[in-house]
Amino acid sequence: MSAGKTGHAAPFAFPGYRPLDHETVRRIVELLLVLGTLFLLDIITTQIILRMGGIELNPFMAGIVTHPALHLVIKAAILLIIFPVSLIAEQRVKGSGAFFYCVLILLYIAVILNNLLFIVPRIAM
Repeated sequence: MSAGKTGHAAPFAFPGYRPLDHETVRRIVELLLVLGTLFLLDIITTQIILRMGGIELNPFMAGIVTHPALHLVIKAAILLIIFPVSLIAEQRVKGSGAFFYCVLILLYIAVILNNLLFIVPRIAM
């Protein structure tokens, strides 16, 4: 019996919930990496906008984005919260963890596109 085969329980199991198979955990980790990459792109594009004289439109983040290291720490903390939440959601309702990530990924794609719509025309001038 191989622990690496699809269908075998992965070590990510919270008490009271069904264990997840390795394939599901792998997919959730991959989605976490995609979201983390989008978070990093958001931080970078936001910093570019601020240096170009733009402003942060999210009032909750306005004071945070002026400090890039703090911005990075906040986004990393959010990822550290999202990961166990998505695993628990997936254990409770199959597919919900992936759905959760897909919603967040689409949201951050929109954020990055919005940032690029600010940056690109100013660079092209």
